[in-house]
Amino acid sequence: MLESWLHLWSHIECFSTILFACEILFCMPTLGLRRGTGHAISVSLAFLVAFNSRAINNAFGMGWFISATTMVIFAASVATIHAIFSCSKRIALFYGAAGYATENLIFYIRWIDSYFPSFPIQGPRLFLFKFALSLIVAFLVYTYLARRYPRGHEPNVSNVFMLSFAVLTLLVTNVLNTWVRMDGLFAPPVAILAILCNLMLLMIEFDVFKRSSMEQERQIMEHLMVERERQQRLSQENVDLINIKCHDLKHQIAALRDMPAGSERDETIGALEQAVMFYDSATHTGNTALDTVLTEKSLLCERRSIDFTCMVDGGCLAGIGTVDLYTLFGNALDNAIEATERLSDPEERMISLHVVRQGSFARISVENTCAGSVELRDGFPATSKDDGSYHGFGLKSIAMIVDRLGGNMVITPGNGHFSLAILIPCIAEASSDPQAVN
Repeated sequence: MLESWLHLWSHIECFSTILFACEILFCMPTLGLRRGTGHAISVSLAFLVAFNSRAINNAFGMGWFISATTMVIFAASVATIHAIFSCSKRIALFYGAAGYATENLIFYIRWIDSYFPSFPIQGPRLFLFKFALSLIVAFLVYTYLARRYPRGHEPNVSNVFMLSFAVLTLLVTNVLNTWVRMDGLFAPPVAILAILCNLMLLMIEFDVFKRSSMEQERQIMEHLMVERERQQRLSQENVDLINIKCHDLKHQIAALRDMPAGSERDETIGALEQAVMFYDSATHTGNTALDTVLTEKSLLCERRSIDFTCMVDGGCLAGIGTVDLYTLFGNALDNAIEATERLSDPEERMISLHVVRQGSFARISVENTCAGSVELRDGFPATSKDDGSYHGFGLKSIAMIVDRLGGNMVITPGNGHFSLAILIPCIAEASSDPQAVN
């Protein structure tokens, strides 16, 4: 029985299998799976079976074929990561390089018996020893490196650096693989050097990730300070608007007292009713936090001559935290208001918000008019602000929340209009009727 399992393991433990396992080691704690990944997984399994075939290795032998094959397998594994996990090509390359360095680290450590011809453990026990050693190395890498990568965080490094690091990893490992073989035996000094080099590559990559995370946190804090100042200005605008309305109401009521019955009196009463309808725009949606956001944005739209309409079923959002609701809807509507108010004609300034239950999901749709077409860069609208250092934080924060809630976000730019569609699971059941706001 043991011999059968060892025979099976001897066919499984080859480069492509261990490489992909090491890459998964880094991807699983931090990246979410794409929807409909069944086809990608089946292709990945076929890829592993093909490159695990001993017939291929025996047909071509050793030598330069090893280097060429490893590079092809590495490229295919990076493409597989991008197909299975929800990440950019840059992140797939980042984790692919980390997995490749980890695979080489495991490779040199588990072949410890080749460095010493009189190694005390032989036979079936040697296979078990190598297997246990591989698991220990993988566990240590996972515990001290992979698990510490923040979920949903992408390293803020350039594509040139990422490509350079991947090429450096391939060069170092392939050159060391060539040097480490001597007449069928492994040279211990070079093997030790290879282990140290792979450890250094992993530490460099982790340090880049850590520094990138700290830099992003710093930018977020600066962004929050800017947002706080902006919110103070918006609050002041709302207070000014309310003061103007109250001032108008006071004079209209005073004029109404001394006004005889007639058409002029009816017009004044109509103006008062219109003012009351303005304050009634904060219709209850069934979600207190959402009511607050919509009231604030409705007042802002009124001040900036934007036609804001919404149909919201707040019950399907009952399970979402208050902070997430404020961030999600606040950023979405702020972006829409900012884009819409650039239109010179107030008649063209329109924003619509719809939140409806669709099966077990909540579907959120924000549409607005805008000037011209919107250019996308890395999946997000390119900044049009003079200060582009905070570009994309609003939509990126929305994307992070949607991803954490297990949903999807789709951005659809058009000529003269912009659409943001979000689909997230209904975390908690609640009953409410959708209400319209005009």
